[in-house]
Amino acid sequence: MPPQTDFEEIKRMLAKNTDQLEENAQLLKKINRNQVFSFWIKVSWYVLLIGLPFALYYYILQPYFAALGSSYDTFSAGLQEIPGWKQFSEALTNFTK
Repeated sequence: MPPQTDFEEIKRMLAKNTDQLEENAQLLKKINRNQVFSFWIKVSWYVLLIGLPFALYYYILQPYFAALGSSYDTFSAGLQEIPGWKQFSEALTNFTK
C-alpha cells in the first residue's frame, strides 16, 4: 500500500497547487486592473492640473481682458507699478544672462 499513499499525496499536492495557481491568477488580475485604473486616474489628474489654468484663462479671464481693452502691455505696465517688482524683474533678467 505505500505506493498508493504516495499517489494520493501527489494528487493532494497537485490539487493544492492548482488552487493556489487559480488564487494567484485572480490576485494578478486584480493588481493589473488596479494599476490600469491608477494610470488613467493619474493621466486625468495631470491633464486637469495642466489644462485647468488654460481653460480658466480662456473662458473666464480672457473675456474680461477683452472687454476692458486690456492687453499684455498694460498688464505689464501695471506690474511695474507694484513696489519692488521692477527690482525683482531686473534681478531676474540679470540672473538669466
